Amino acid sequence: MSVEPLANYESWDLTMSQLPKRSHLYSLKPIGFGTPTVESFTSYLQRLAAAHGVSIASLIRYKITPLFIQTNHPPDFFKADDGIKMLMNAWHREPAMLQQQAAEFWLDRTQHVSKVVAIVEKLTTRLDLSFLTLLQWHSWRLNFNHIFHTEQRWCPGCYQDWREADLPIYHPLLWTIEAVTVCPVHQRYLQLRCLYCGCFQQFLNLDCHSLGYCCACNAWLGRFVDKAKSQGSQFDWENWVAKSVGQIFAAMPTLSLTSCSQDPPLAKYRRNPTLTKFLRWCYQLGISPVEGLEILSIIPNVLS
Repeated sequence: MSVEPLANYESWDLTMSQLPKRSHLYSLKPIGFGTPTVESFTSYLQRLAAAHGVSIASLIRYKITPLFIQTNHPPDFFKADDGIKMLMNAWHREPAMLQQQAAEFWLDRTQHVSKVVAIVEKLTTRLDLSFLTLLQWHSWRLNFNHIFHTEQRWCPGCYQDWREADLPIYHPLLWTIEAVTVCPVHQRYLQLRCLYCGCFQQFLNLDCHSLGYCCACNAWLGRFVDKAKSQGSQFDWENWVAKSVGQIFAAMPTLSLTSCSQDPPLAKYRRNPTLTKFLRWCYQLGISPVEGLEILSIIPNVLS
């Protein structure tokens, strides 16, 4: 009787693969991380809400607020006799507080902003969202009073370029800074009002599902623009400021610890130079703002 040869089959590895950690919300990647045009945290929240098909208000109320209440109160706080009443009061109070629309409320260097960023990082399992705010600037020897624009500004040319290239529309953190009035890419002044209805734009539109559209008339805020030529010494200075602040944002993830003071936040002291004064000092010396921060950390009173 003939014997059939045995066939050799590949062996299977039956070891269970370890699943990666799952996030409660989409682990949405911030746009422009480590570049001068890094996304702002308010822009990230709007894109995160849009990715889930909900409004900013719903994202804040049902996902951020519960964790924010837990962060502000210890677990045994609500075990008291009137704990349920306190919880209900917090549930009505906290969402209203968290629906502020000012840039300062969401992007500053306060403990409040730090808590919200930590909550969103927990929900998305990301560890880089603090770089979408000014939290990394908290110990720098500068005065950050009135550092943000009161209304959203934008570059219509950037919006249009991103739309034509089928790229996500977002708000760079650079556009929120009060000292920045020029787009360094198109070298034109940032837009302040909608060209169709003349309305200002909010930093955090609670009902917005699409960035780049007017919060009042829903008109597209982008348009084709040509790169402008130099418009004089004042414009050259403002253009330099925009590029310099962008350099700081690009360097934030990799800035050495020597660029930051280990002392308590010196923004409490009025003698610290403002961002504009610091940039003008760098401009006059012909140094980059990153170099200036390192000098300022070594010689705190150099601008006095």
